[in-house]
Amino acid sequence: MRLKDKVAVVTGAGGGMGIGISSCLAREGATIVASDINKDKIQVTIDELQIKDTVIHAITADITNESECQDLVKQVIDQFSKVDILVNNAGHFGSVVGGPFTNFTGEEWDSNFEIHVKGPFYLCKAIAPHMISQRYGKIVNISSGAAKRDPTFLPAYAAAKNAMLSLTRLTAKDLGPYNINVNAVCPGFVWTNFWHTLAPKLAESDSSLTNKSAREVFDHFIANSTPLQREQSAEDIGNMVAFLASEEARNVTGQTIHVNGGMGMF
Repeated sequence: MRLKDKVAVVTGAGGGMGIGISSCLAREGATIVASDINKDKIQVTIDELQIKDTVIHAITADITNESECQDLVKQVIDQFSKVDILVNNAGHFGSVVGGPFTNFTGEEWDSNFEIHVKGPFYLCKAIAPHMISQRYGKIVNISSGAAKRDPTFLPAYAAAKNAMLSLTRLTAKDLGPYNINVNAVCPGFVWTNFWHTLAPKLAESDSSLTNKSAREVFDHFIANSTPLQREQSAEDIGNMVAFLASEEARNVTGQTIHVNGGMGMF
């Protein structure tokens, strides 16, 4: 197992992506510290991973609060005496969907940057001294294909996820001399409940999507936007995270890896 005896912190662990990432890291032998703002959602992850005999520790935290990020890291160090892997996965699409960007308020813009940029910054800042001290660490930021494709119906989300890529490169440069790798993963089309909100908005600008179900709209985008013509799963993303967290990727840092079925080749 590539991650045996490693301690991995996964934020946003209560969602489907978080469960997929946590499962893949656990499969490789990592101890999982599952963090989410929603205590009930963390329990779902715990129930899922306990079936697989995984060592898991749950911590409820709001990553947009710097003191809670510091406390999260402190709890991990107190419990396990180290932290080897950080996966900044927490995120949301926001409450407003659909362009133009002038539809968005400052509060909506701030909300996206708080969770996708400030939160990862707070956690990297809190965890860096420990990784520097042990001269070892793997940080993986979960961005989005939207960061490169600039969808007009998600301007705040896309801009924030793009800023996360800049944060990835900057921290990779700062932490590289201490044997700490920092990379980003950009998922492509992953089926989530968000498509029930997004599908009607997409139909407003494409009449061929009118009266189609959310799943039909999703399948339409898979068929027409990805050369491989298949959707990406949370496990696909988790497998890439597990690779980047392993020694097999020891010379990979500051990079953005797209797991998107070929949707956009950058």
